[in-house]
Formats: sequence, C-alpha cells, structure tokens
Amino acid sequence: MQMDKNMTNKRFVNLIIISILLVVTAIFSVNLNSESYYFKNKDEVFLKNFTKNINNITTISIESFDNTLDLVKNDNSYISESGYPLKKGIWENLVTSLSLLRIEEKKTNEPNRHADLNLLSPELNKSEDESGGYATKVTLKNKDGSIFSSILFGKTDPSVGGLSGGQFARIDKNNQSYLLKGAIRMPTSKSDWFESLLFSIKDSDFKNAILYKKDKVFEVTNLKDVLKLTFPKTINFELDESKLSDVRNVITSFYFYDVKKSSNKYPNNLPTLSYETKDGMIISISSVDPKENGESWVIINVKSKNTKSEKLAQEIKDKTLGFEFLANINTSNMLRWKIQDLAGE
Repeated sequence: MQMDKNMTNKRFVNLIIISILLVVTAIFSVNLNSESYYFKNKDEVFLKNFTKNINNITTISIESFDNTLDLVKNDNSYISESGYPLKKGIWENLVTSLSLLRIEEKKTNEPNRHADLNLLSPELNKSEDESGGYATKVTLKNKDGSIFSSILFGKTDPSVGGLSGGQFARIDKNNQSYLLKGAIRMPTSKSDWFESLLFSIKDSDFKNAILYKKDKVFEVTNLKDVLKLTFPKTINFELDESKLSDVRNVITSFYFYDVKKSSNKYPNNLPTLSYETKDGMIISISSVDPKENGESWVIINVKSKNTKSEKLAQEIKDKTLGFEFLANINTSNMLRWKIQDLAGE
C-alpha cells in the first residue's frame, strides 16, 4: 500500500515537472517567434514624436497607383500642391489617424513576404495597370526638406480591436513589418481628396452644344425637348441618336479626376465643347493636351449672358479659374470626335 502511495506521489510530481517544462518551452518559443503577440514594443506609438513635431512637418507626400499628391503646409492647415481646396476635414483625418497608430504585433522581416501584406514599395510597380502587393507610401518632410518619416501602408485587418481595425505597415528601407492597431484614414483615389463635382446642369436646361476644332464640327440643339443635330445640315451616314444624348450628358454632372495649376498661355483653336443653357450661361470645355487616346486635361471657361445665370456662372468660375482638370474618358474622347463619330456602329 505504501509503495502504491509513493508511486502515485512520484507520478504527480512528474506530471507537475512535465507541465512546468511545457509552459517554459511555450514561453521560450513565443519569445523566439518574431510574429509574436508578446514583445516589448507592443502598444508603443508607431510614429514616435510625430505629434510633437507636427508643426515642423511642411509636406505630406502620398504615393500609390491611383493616389499620388503632395499636401503642403499653409498657415495652420494643409492644402494640395495645386492650391485647389481639399474636402473639409480630410487632412485632419489623415494627421489624426497617423498620430493614433500603435504597434499590435511584430510581423515578418522577410522581403519576399512583403507582397502578401501589400507592403512592396510603389516605386517598384512598373506596370501601367494597378497590381496587387504594392503599398501606399506616406512621406513626412520637415521644413528643411529632410524626411521625418516615410511609411509603407499595406492591407487592413478588421480583426484588430478598435473602430479602425488594424493595418500592416513598415518603415521605408526597413524590412521589419508590423500589424498596427488603427489604420490611416484617407481617400483611396486622388479625386476623392477634393469636391470633384464642378457643376451639374439639368437636361431640361440644356440649349445647345457645339464642338470646335479650328472650325465648327457639329452642333446639337434642344428643340422642344428633343435633341437634334443642327449642324451640319446634311450628313452621309446614319446618325446614332444616343450620341446626341452623350454630348448633352457631359454637363449633367461634370466631375474631375485630378487637378493642377493652369499655365499662363494656351495655343489658339484648342478642341472645345461649348455649351449654352436656356438661361444664358455658356460653359466652354477645352482640351489643353490633345492626344490620340486616354484622359485629357481640360480648362473650363464660363460666362453669363443673362442675369438669371450670373450667380451660378460665378460659382463655377470660382471653382475653375486658374486650374486644369483631368476629364473622364468619355469627355476626353468627345473632344477628339470628327463628324463621322456621330454615326452608328
């Protein structure tokens, strides 16, 4: 009986020893794992001294496939390099989100795994199409031009706690990546930084539209709410009536996709779509870089021939004067049209 009791006690002690060894082994294993939840930097601020140095950061550069722009310090706020106004509150959201980032986990430091987290530098993308694996790069520059920090932001991870979830990131030129608590808050396309709707004209207010390319190419007129080709008088092809609607629809809602400062001088006889509304407003959209395909940069000129349209004309002028805008592909192609492009397929 005494032997059985001794055996039981010995077995119990052995189980305790084995359990302790397993716990120690597990702790040792976790500490060796570079992707561990438990490491000394957990919950640390990712961008150290960012809040303290924000007044010295004069440029925030954003670079990705479809979202590349510079925000420059203007008094106590940031504006786009073009000078075109940003959407209200948008730069504040970005700066606040950068200041709140905390380290949640240490992740891979192997460059061949960065693509899995969308942490490849965007400069490496030589394709004309958007490809997976590339990061959004945010570079913070000081007054003297030196770089305060340059960060590559990758995939988001909604499983991390908090309103914004988490996001993978790494410092540029450093292979060590992290999963952060929090995520950068900013638009994913360039046009979304701005109030990109320049104007909207009701179909019922449309009077006529003329395409000029040195000479008059065609004219579309609203006759008793029916669109008609009124120039040229005769054509030698079957007209596609839907293309007359396409011409009118350019001004139904005119959005831009990018913006920059206009140049001081433009050549004469730019390809121009000139629209007139029933209340006497004339909107001219001119292509400043005529080319064979792709989106075109345009300038917009507005004037009013009637007091009824003066207020709206001035509002549009205030938004457009001094800037070039990247038009959508439909408007860009229309500025290249010949009369034959009104024919059916």
